[in-house]
Amino acid sequence: MQLTPRPCVEVVTDQVMGFLSRLKKSGEAHILGVARGLDLSFSQMRALFVLADSQRELAVHELATLLGLSMATVGRAVQGLARTDMVTRREDDRDRRVKRVRLSEHGRQFVDGLLQAHRAAVRECLESLSDREREQLSQALAPILARGDLPPTTTPGC
Repeated sequence: MQLTPRPCVEVVTDQVMGFLSRLKKSGEAHILGVARGLDLSFSQMRALFVLADSQRELAVHELATLLGLSMATVGRAVQGLARTDMVTRREDDRDRRVKRVRLSEHGRQFVDGLLQAHRAAVRECLESLSDREREQLSQALAPILARGDLPPTTTPGC
């Protein structure tokens, strides 16, 4: 009985990156269609996703910490997002120097549209697979996703 060699981490990394690249290319048209006409910076896009994931309003300094950016950069990003009605800002009830921010309804709809565009891109890519390939992918992903969040690893490849 001949054993099939196990692929090393580097080989699997390259395979996953290839698959993600395929998803990215498939999704660019969908995503750009949603964002068309909006002049949003990368910092603003990241802020929208962090705010969408937040269960509460965030102070601008909290948002800056979560994004790993300076207060000045996040302050400008929030100002631009407020101008386009993507977020709402208000003074903190206890400390007027603190500004609190959350997604507006327009911002939530925008983020939802981006998520739907991502989903459409993944679906389009998966539709290009055979039934057997989809089944194999599903079987490979199921135990990984069942574990929940994976801790970061520093284990070298092969």
